[in-house]
Amino acid sequence: MMDVRPPELSRLTLMCRDHEVAEFTWNHDRQAVTGKTHVFDASHAPLMSVDPYGNITRDRLSIWFKNRGIPDFRPDAVERLRAVGFPSAASLMASGFGASLSDQYWIRPAGSVSTWRDVNCFENDFSEELGKLLLPHDASSVPSLIEKIRSNADILASSPDAALNGNLPKRWTIEDGQRVLVKSGRASGRFQEPFNEKIASVLCSRLLDMDDYVSYELEDGGFMKWASRCKPMTDQTTEFVPAYALLCSSKRPSDFGLYDFYVSVCSAHGLNVHEDVEKMLVVDYLMANFDRHWNNFGVLIDSESREWLRAAPVFDTGEALWCDREPTQPFGGYTTPRGGMMRPFARRIDDQVERHCQDLSWLDPSKLKGFSEQACDILLGNPFIANEPGRIDKIKAAIDLRTKALTKHARKVCRERSFTVPDTDAASGTASKQAERRL
Repeated sequence: MMDVRPPELSRLTLMCRDHEVAEFTWNHDRQAVTGKTHVFDASHAPLMSVDPYGNITRDRLSIWFKNRGIPDFRPDAVERLRAVGFPSAASLMASGFGASLSDQYWIRPAGSVSTWRDVNCFENDFSEELGKLLLPHDASSVPSLIEKIRSNADILASSPDAALNGNLPKRWTIEDGQRVLVKSGRASGRFQEPFNEKIASVLCSRLLDMDDYVSYELEDGGFMKWASRCKPMTDQTTEFVPAYALLCSSKRPSDFGLYDFYVSVCSAHGLNVHEDVEKMLVVDYLMANFDRHWNNFGVLIDSESREWLRAAPVFDTGEALWCDREPTQPFGGYTTPRGGMMRPFARRIDDQVERHCQDLSWLDPSKLKGFSEQACDILLGNPFIANEPGRIDKIKAAIDLRTKALTKHARKVCRERSFTVPDTDAASGTASKQAERRL
């Protein structure tokens, strides 16, 4: 049985499928890679672990390892991990295989003869106890889950949930052989996040091709048990590389802004991502998404050949539609604090459409007709929103204003096209201006 209290040091081999990448020591107490790191194959290393000169360093390996796992700020996560004997998700990964459903990296403990075929979660069943602990169907099940895990911690070794980052409660499950990501909301956001994911999918289905976005369904498990559900965007040969990894592994010229840097790095690997970025920024603008940080967009690569395949589809749009705003606050744009995480190319998030959406030849604004009504119909399924006086009306008016502003910008940059612009606000121009002031 796996020791519930990990030893202070674990000697591990970072693997990419069956490629030995590097051997290193994980210090559980310091939560860092320490001692000598022996590199076998830097070409198959995670980009975040490599510096701009192609070297795997201890510091960067530590950052990748910790960034890979459950963050300390996820609600209840640290407390429940400690309850089963682990100080962090990184220590849990270092005590198991650290497999993921977003890439093909895993951790082989010293003395193990396991192979990718033995441990990968794309083909093999895995224990769901950790996921159920971190996202319980019923809070009353937590004590029994803790007891079950403590009595047989080996059941955590194969779980992909330790390598599942992000700040919302989430877990992987298997349904009829299909891997499904289940993600809930938070009380502080009125449990609106799963509803927003469904709305974003509806929006994407109106504007984008199917391959351009991850489609989410809304699961209604009862009061305060709503969740979004989606399939992985990767498979056992396709790796998601977050944009943050590109930022870590490439040197940004002093005269390059973040947008120019990102598209130039992709271009150097054969990808033209201008249109993909436009699509992401348009969706984020219409959804008022305030959480498009550098870990939830990026590219897909072939984990074996290392070929860069395409931009990753749009995903993770739950923290949106003013779910963090009180009715007395304006339902407008967001500004990232100085020193805060980039969101992603400008401090004032709304500025990104005007600055970086200068083509929009793919956009047909007429497909937005009725979108605000459809979005609000979905939100009415959440009583925290439906029963808050004026909230639905304010969200609808705010979406309509954004639709009009986007259409105006599209007309400016695509004068050669004939847009059929939807009349999303039946009110007169004066009434529309009054609505804007209320927002």
